[in-house]
Amino acid sequence: QRRVRGGGSENRKLQGGFLHIMADTLGSVGVILSSLFIEYFGWLRSDPICSMVIAILIFLSVLPLLRDSVMVLLQRVPEEREGTFTEALDSVAAMDTVVQVLDPHVWQYSSSNLVVSLRVYVSATANEQQVVSRTVEIMKEHGFGEVSVQVEKELFKKAIKSYGPSLLDTAGKYGLGQYSRGYDSVLKLHH
Repeated sequence: QRRVRGGGSENRKLQGGFLHIMADTLGSVGVILSSLFIEYFGWLRSDPICSMVIAILIFLSVLPLLRDSVMVLLQRVPEEREGTFTEALDSVAAMDTVVQVLDPHVWQYSSSNLVVSLRVYVSATANEQQVVSRTVEIMKEHGFGEVSVQVEKELFKKAIKSYGPSLLDTAGKYGLGQYSRGYDSVLKLHH
């Protein structure tokens, strides 16, 4: 079974620790250098100049860590995982009873947890639980931790449409389904 992990929290912690040690080291080197310049050359401006150079270097080195943290907060999928997501969707779409994969979404919930939600439109003869189980299995094989699959069947969709909006309004009122686009979304299964 293939596990794909994208730069987990351990990497960010190590990077943060390294940056902290680097800042302390640069601060010490800056104090030594500025002290030498002041002692031997009488150059009093060396202290603020060294401090500014060190501050700029630390700031520039922190930017990648800050960018990664902001991407987690924005729940953005890591760029290096976009190809993996496409592969997983292709595998789901290739299943025998799957007619179409709709509304796929992936986002990063934490530094090591990727979340997927999607709708799978299946033929009338499909077994929904098998479709959900296999879809979740495919997504987990590709390294996605939390998967939400919504299955829609051709016959059920046609039956709901024949009753019109009043049935859907009543079902929604009592929490009997999630409706995102007209009559499309009826059954929502979480794993």
